[in-house]
Amino acid sequence: MSDEIESARIQVFGADPRHAEFEARELREVLQRLDDVQVRFAPPEASRATEGAKGPELLSPEVVLILTTGTLGLARTAIKAWVEVRKSRRVRIVHSDGTVTEFQGGVSGREVKALRGGEGDTAGTGPGDER
Repeated sequence: MSDEIESARIQVFGADPRHAEFEARELREVLQRLDDVQVRFAPPEASRATEGAKGPELLSPEVVLILTTGTLGLARTAIKAWVEVRKSRRVRIVHSDGTVTEFQGGVSGREVKALRGGEGDTAGTGPGDER
C-alpha cells in the first residue's frame, strides 16, 4: 500500500485573488519539504471565466494546487497544521475518489486570551457588548 501514489486537488481560499495566491505559495513550500511529495499549481479553469474578464485567475479568491504523494495522510496532517496557524486560512482537499476534506483556521488571538484567562462564559461578548 505504501507504493500507491495518491493525488488530490487542494483549494486554497483567500480574501481576494492576491491573498489566495500568497497563501497557496506558502502552503506549497510547506508541502514541498515533505518526502515523496510533489505539488504544483493547477492551470486556471476556463469554465470559471466571467464575460469581459481577462481570465478566471483575476476574479477567483481561490488557488488550486495539485498534490501527488505516496503518503496522503502525512500531507493532510501538514495541511491541517498550516491552516490552524491563522484564523483566516481555509483549505478544501478534493480526493481522487471525490471525497472532500475541509480545514478552517484556528481560533483568533483574542479567543485564546479569553480561554487562557479562565473567564467562564464569554459567548456573545465583544466590542460594545456590556453585561
